[in-house]
Amino acid sequence: MYESHFGFSGSPFQLNPDPAFYFNSKGHSRAMGYLQYGVMQGEGFIVITGEIGAGKTTLLRTLLEGLDRQKVLAAQIVSTQLESGELLQAIITAFGIPAQGSSKAHLIATLEAFLTALAAQGRHALLIVDEAQNLNEKAVEELRMLSNFQLGNHALLQSFLVGQPELRRLLESPQLEQLRQRVIASQHLGPLGPEETQAYIEHRLRHVGWTNRPVFAPGAFDHIYAWAGGVPRRINRLANRLLLASYLENTDLITPELVEQTALELRTEIGESSYQPLPLPVREPQATPPVVAESATAAAPAASAAAAEVPAVAPESRSPADEAVDGPVVTPAEPTLAMAAEAAVASTTPRAEEPEAPAVAPSEARSVEAEPLAEQVEPPAEQPVVSEVDERLRSAAAGFELPKQEPVRNKRSAVVLGRHTLLCVADAPADALKLAALGRELAQGPDGCRMVLVNPGFETQVWPWEQMDRLLPALDEALHLRVGAGAFAQIAPRLIDAFSRVLDEFHPLAVLSLGASDAVLSCALTASKRGVPLVQLEAASSLAAPDRRPANNWALIARMADLLVATDSAVGTASLTRLQEGGIDAERCRSVAGRLDADALAAVWSEVTTPYGAFMRHAMPIYLGPTWSEHAGDGTPYAVTSLTLDPADADRTRWVVEQLAGLDALPKCVWLLDARSEEALAELLDAEPRWAEQVCLLQGDGPRTPAQRDRMDRSRLLCRTVTSLCDQLSILRGASCAIVEEGQLLAAAAPLLELPSIMVRGGSLYCAGASLAPAMLAEPGELNRCVQEFAAMLAGLDSHRGHSLVQPTGAALAVAGQLRTWLSARTTTAQTITSDVAG
Repeated sequence: MYESHFGFSGSPFQLNPDPAFYFNSKGHSRAMGYLQYGVMQGEGFIVITGEIGAGKTTLLRTLLEGLDRQKVLAAQIVSTQLESGELLQAIITAFGIPAQGSSKAHLIATLEAFLTALAAQGRHALLIVDEAQNLNEKAVEELRMLSNFQLGNHALLQSFLVGQPELRRLLESPQLEQLRQRVIASQHLGPLGPEETQAYIEHRLRHVGWTNRPVFAPGAFDHIYAWAGGVPRRINRLANRLLLASYLENTDLITPELVEQTALELRTEIGESSYQPLPLPVREPQATPPVVAESATAAAPAASAAAAEVPAVAPESRSPADEAVDGPVVTPAEPTLAMAAEAAVASTTPRAEEPEAPAVAPSEARSVEAEPLAEQVEPPAEQPVVSEVDERLRSAAAGFELPKQEPVRNKRSAVVLGRHTLLCVADAPADALKLAALGRELAQGPDGCRMVLVNPGFETQVWPWEQMDRLLPALDEALHLRVGAGAFAQIAPRLIDAFSRVLDEFHPLAVLSLGASDAVLSCALTASKRGVPLVQLEAASSLAAPDRRPANNWALIARMADLLVATDSAVGTASLTRLQEGGIDAERCRSVAGRLDADALAAVWSEVTTPYGAFMRHAMPIYLGPTWSEHAGDGTPYAVTSLTLDPADADRTRWVVEQLAGLDALPKCVWLLDARSEEALAELLDAEPRWAEQVCLLQGDGPRTPAQRDRMDRSRLLCRTVTSLCDQLSILRGASCAIVEEGQLLAAAAPLLELPSIMVRGGSLYCAGASLAPAMLAEPGELNRCVQEFAAMLAGLDSHRGHSLVQPTGAALAVAGQLRTWLSARTTTAQTITSDVAG
């Protein structure tokens, strides 16, 4: 009733527990810290007690929201005088285990088998017993016995006991000595203090868009504290009635007198006539007492105006002349071996007379539209092309030493005899994830293939996520050739040598390439030179590449590929048409509907949570982004970035930090780091303390101190290493925009979430999801301008619940079907030719 009158987005003082309103008081913070510590330990008992209405259930729901589902499977039961046998059945039901029998022996065996299987997946079970004070001693002893389930040295079941103060008296029983020895932490939730009561009320009001209307007069919060006793549920009940009374009396000022009158009425209505309020807190006299407006109608607008003048995050005032920011110097590129390879391709194929291309103006060169494919790709002449390119590669590599090093191998499963091998070449995380989704389909059935990932670079570059096998397993085996980044003329000879040895070892049925980097091009050239069938996946994706180098690399791979498979978000015909218009033979082209990246992300989406759940797991502010509660307003908008740093390149690190720290279009920017980037950033912050106020590098786990929380609130750039893919996606889905690099998974995920994104490539920006012109990142303020336009676009949209992923498209299954058909046809043809020759 009063929500619309005060401009609230929902009810701020509902009695039902809601994690969106979680208030991190001193007692709740300590209790949450103990619970999170217990989850990390994975064993023992945690005991949390508190009076009725102290916020125990809200605490539990907040914890559950923040759990890492890849590591913990949680189940919750509410104890209502359960006997030991009933408790066992309730636990099995809570975990969703189908019982095979009703006897206690069958139930115990069923539970142990389930917990063992869970542990084999790298997870542990967490049982939360709410209202545990209702258990009897035998039931509590049953819980202790269940904690004896172990696999090796690891406990299979962990229990949290939550209840009213009577639970502590129950656990003090002499018969429960063994259980008490397994309690690793215990916390009692007491009432809030006077200051926390005021902070609690304001916290809930701000969640629904409070702008100091109504105004709380001096002393009002103290009277609320006295009548509610600092108990959160009592505070909610009284504050709710106060807002209703303020609305009915048409006043925007809540005075101590109104609190007293409302509290007395409420006490009579609910039958608590014997309840007596606490003494009012004693306050130190203030040097300058606050001035109370003479009328509520004057006070409220004044307070609202004052609040509007104070920004949520005060930007640091700084003149542009205070500190010159030097962008990267763009110099003309030296001729590379990629250019030589392209020239070799062009020189081996006759071309029709064409008019000389006009010079391209700088503004035109920055267009996001790539050259038409017809100007890049000529009719196929594979073998002469490969021979000529190979000669030029050898010539260019004459001055380079080729140190041989063994690749790093990761093997998931034993080799199945009789299965053909497919080598999958990719050097970017997004491409590796797509291949995992495709590999899951190609490995099925009696004619399934052995899938081997070949990564030209290092392991962390393509599969940096923890515990992904349960959701989307990596390929059967991975080889990381460990050839780092560098000029094409330096890396190509090393990769040709290393990939040749891989071909000799595996004798693959075909090589699948995904991507168009110099490294992928080198492997594709090697496969074609050796006569190994080459398949180019997502063949039309580079037609819209923002710059021309990947498009040219794509053209070279397309010239050599025996099969080009294009995926299309519509019906699969648009990409095929584009390929044929580009001069590719129709016989070598296949096109399917759907998107591999959508299918890959859909496989892990089941464990993507809300943003504040991910922020809580990583000890970051939980007020960022939209809330998933229907009773609360939006939190603080933020951008998310995953730009990478190199510890050996301090200049780029400084430049990237200057760009990100200068963002003021949104209050916060969350920087998801990898290990190398964290190392580079830490070195910069140590060397240059001037970034201390703007950049906050979060390290370690567990609850933050008040000083750390204050610094997080003041800093504009929050930096944290997040290794869980599901947590990265959880944070991404709540952002207002993304700032990413090509090949990163977030770069692929942002468009699927319909999230505006800014692609950083070299010194340029390319914007997706908006009609923004490309810009040079070196130009001052360009990144901030793009983010500002994105924020303005989203301001009118309903982002109350953040972004959600589209459904799987079936592209992985369709591509696998095309590959099976093509490979089967080639195998049959090869066998026929062999038979004819033998005959």
